[in-house]
Amino acid sequence: MAAAPLPPDEPARLAALLRLGVLDSPPEPQFEALVTAAALVCEAPIALISLVDAERQWFLANVGLPGTTQTPREHAFCAHTILGDDLLEIPDATRDGRFDSNPLVVGRPDIRFYAGAPICVSAGKKIGTLCVIDRQPRQLTPQQRQVLEQLAVAVAHAIESRLAERSLAEAEAALREKRARLAAILEGTGAGTWEWNVQTGETRFNERWAAIVGTTLAELGPTTIETWAELVPPEDLAVSSELLERHFDGQTPSYECEARMRHRDGHLVWVSDRGRVLTRTPDGRPEWMFGTHLDITHRKEQEQALVKSEELSARTGELAQVGGWEFDLVHGHATWSAQTCRIHGVPTDCRPTLEEAVAFYAPEARPVIERAIRQAIAEGGGWDLELPLEPRGGDRIWVRTVGSAEVSGGRPVRLVGAIQDITARVEQRLALERLSAELSEQHSLLWVTLQSIGDAVITTDPHGDVSWLNPVAERLTGFTSDEAQGRPLSLVLPLRKDGGGVLVDRDGADHAVEVSTSPIRSDQGEALGAVVVFRDVTDQRRLNTEMQHRATHDPLTGIVNRAEFETRLRRTLERAQAEGSEHSLLYIDLDQFKLVNDSAGHFVGDRLLIAVSRLLGECVRASDTLARLGGDEFGVILEQCRADQAAVVAQKVCDRMNDFRFAHEERRFRIGASIGLVPIDRRWSTAADVLQAADAACYAAKEAGRNRVYAWFDTDSAVRERKGEMEWATRLEQALDDDRFVLFAQRIEALRDAVPRVHAEVLLRMVDVDGSLKAPGAFLPAAERFHLSSRIDRWVLRHAIAELSALVDLTRVDTLCVNLSGQSVGDRAFHQHAIELLARSGPELCRRLCIEITETAAVTNMVDAARFIREVRLLGVRVALDDFGAGASSFGYLKTLTVDVLKIDGQFIRGLVTDPLDDATVRCFVDVARVLGLRTVAEFVDHPDVLRRLGEVGVDYAQGYLLHRPEPIALVLASASLQERRNAG
Repeated sequence: MAAAPLPPDEPARLAALLRLGVLDSPPEPQFEALVTAAALVCEAPIALISLVDAERQWFLANVGLPGTTQTPREHAFCAHTILGDDLLEIPDATRDGRFDSNPLVVGRPDIRFYAGAPICVSAGKKIGTLCVIDRQPRQLTPQQRQVLEQLAVAVAHAIESRLAERSLAEAEAALREKRARLAAILEGTGAGTWEWNVQTGETRFNERWAAIVGTTLAELGPTTIETWAELVPPEDLAVSSELLERHFDGQTPSYECEARMRHRDGHLVWVSDRGRVLTRTPDGRPEWMFGTHLDITHRKEQEQALVKSEELSARTGELAQVGGWEFDLVHGHATWSAQTCRIHGVPTDCRPTLEEAVAFYAPEARPVIERAIRQAIAEGGGWDLELPLEPRGGDRIWVRTVGSAEVSGGRPVRLVGAIQDITARVEQRLALERLSAELSEQHSLLWVTLQSIGDAVITTDPHGDVSWLNPVAERLTGFTSDEAQGRPLSLVLPLRKDGGGVLVDRDGADHAVEVSTSPIRSDQGEALGAVVVFRDVTDQRRLNTEMQHRATHDPLTGIVNRAEFETRLRRTLERAQAEGSEHSLLYIDLDQFKLVNDSAGHFVGDRLLIAVSRLLGECVRASDTLARLGGDEFGVILEQCRADQAAVVAQKVCDRMNDFRFAHEERRFRIGASIGLVPIDRRWSTAADVLQAADAACYAAKEAGRNRVYAWFDTDSAVRERKGEMEWATRLEQALDDDRFVLFAQRIEALRDAVPRVHAEVLLRMVDVDGSLKAPGAFLPAAERFHLSSRIDRWVLRHAIAELSALVDLTRVDTLCVNLSGQSVGDRAFHQHAIELLARSGPELCRRLCIEITETAAVTNMVDAARFIREVRLLGVRVALDDFGAGASSFGYLKTLTVDVLKIDGQFIRGLVTDPLDDATVRCFVDVARVLGLRTVAEFVDHPDVLRRLGEVGVDYAQGYLLHRPEPIALVLASASLQERRNAG
């Protein structure tokens, strides 16, 4: 018998074996399963995983040799196997000169047949073999040889996975220890803190706590323990409640729990919830409790990822995770095992070409595997690579691919190999790298954070002596970190007991501070010291006072704003309801303020508002509330003031405003005040009702002549009318939202030149909630009063254009007239909307539209009206001046406004045949229109004699119930013109 020579890399091979830490370890199921599989597949009574060290071969797993754990190395068949790369097979040991006198052959266990495959770890070192033994001479089949080699690959992976798992566990333990210390220190910086009064339920959180769940303290509003409980799933809440009870009963020194909280966007975040009772009631019940919430979602995700990785690693150690393959290079045939197909995500009968197999690898890996295949074919060698692979229909995985070329007759004839899913092992390695990088990053982050945060931080040792100060603490205390080290905390951070949180620094200066202290503990609960965090809050307290003032006062005038006014009004009404006391409310609207704004500009208007607010302040008591409610509206709450007394104050305001003149440059403006007066007593149910009544009374004062006081009383018809308008405004808002309007139209007929096409005016109806139609006279006044006219006009213009666009033959329409309100004429935003809408409609449609603007609206907004008329006429739209003659200087306006049509006001048409003055006026209008080249339209034609006379004086068109009663616009646009009807008749 000859002992096997040592491999050339023996020292490195032994080092790789020892590094795995598997020698003399207890039996493990995964290795027992692999040797059992080898014995079954090879039909051998004995199978071993043999690890060869310097003096012996030791059996990691053993089937068929119970009680035997090792043999001397010089007797080991496996010592010969590890000298080569391929499977070593000894058909009959008694006929082999190397083994014929071996004690294992001539004695127990009477070895005659041996076959062993080297176990090669990723470092390329052969640490042992997977072998099968028989007491009878024999040989393995090619299939058994291939399976034995693949099982040896699986053993190598399982051994290396065991090492990776142990390394990962050690890294995790180190990370947990570091995280515990980091978390304790960072808790003291104010992140995620909470305070809870166990007896009352009151809670206080800091901004970091709110940020963890994606909100702010301002959005949370007043908080109780229920604020937190509502965010926690029931199962987590039950666990935390049990732990709290144990802490309350004194069974635990502190409360600690990991729970999930619902983030604002819906996902769950994990928090480490820690706290302890700081004070108890005289009878021993817990009172105030303090704690922290740390966001540990990232750590939980890592733990969950680690669990998945470990599960995957365990599965890949099973026999079914190794796949075999073969490519016949001569005939191009491929053979894949079922597991190889599963790894690639293809059916088990898949037989790809070599190019198709390479295509499964990730793009960056394909050149690597192609180069290995070419080299194996050219040189007869093999490869052992770890590469990314993209299974069909699945996510990218990592595989270990092993292969070699078989040569026959001097040329390669076959490629054979194995493939194994090693995604878990790669992910474990990446996890280790991430954990190491994270730990390093957190160390750096902690240091930078503590050096740069705005809070002052002091750490102490277990005895309360200072160990470190950050720069902010050095500045506030006057001690450097080196000077303070080892000194008692009370010396470095002296707090004046009578100062309510006042720090006296080293130079004797005072600083208002907020201080919090947190213990630092190890994983075992051992006290390592404490973290003291404090901040200078002098400026913060001053800013809080300023912010509170800004939140409740008008920035322009400095008096109370509307929000604060409504709060005080509610309190005053509640006092009146509870005590039966009587107070008063003045609602003040400035008269002629818009004139100053429009003529002198908003800057001058702001100066006027400031002056008026001072004047009003001089008229009321210091105890009264004066507020700017918005724009040019003011409100005054006169507490403990009856209505008759309030009327005197209101009249004083009117008198002062009557005498007041506001000067700007060479102009002097007179500004009045319309005042609504409402008593604040038990008759009102809400503050909104009081304000609504006051607004209505103020409007009634304006309607009665301005610069006067209008006192509200229950039977006031003007107020009831105002309330009715408000109700209409609400109904209009809802109708606009619900699209409950319909278009009607009334035809306009030619009196002189026949028009063979439709000429009509668009009219509006509102569909009420009961389905009935409401005429414009019922709702347009409310629309004007509450500034809804422009929204309605947008709806009308948009739908009128849509009706024209829907026509198959647009040439059947001559003119479709659309009315605009005075608000729209003066609304530049409406102008832009209308111009864009008309421009998109195209010139063909615009030539069939006529915009009607009332004379009074045009005069009130002369500059804006002239500009708007000019812009729409450039698009081809005609313009009509409606209600012409209603103004005092109608003819003069025609010099400024370039229009196409005059619509004569109906007051001159009704008495045309009975009143000579109306007749003369209409003839005058017709003459002026002819001089300017304008068309004329007579409105409200309701009698045949009037129609005849209109034709005689030369009016071009007539409109009224005599000629056509309004009907849905679709019917009018589809009907024939008057001339067509006459011709048909």
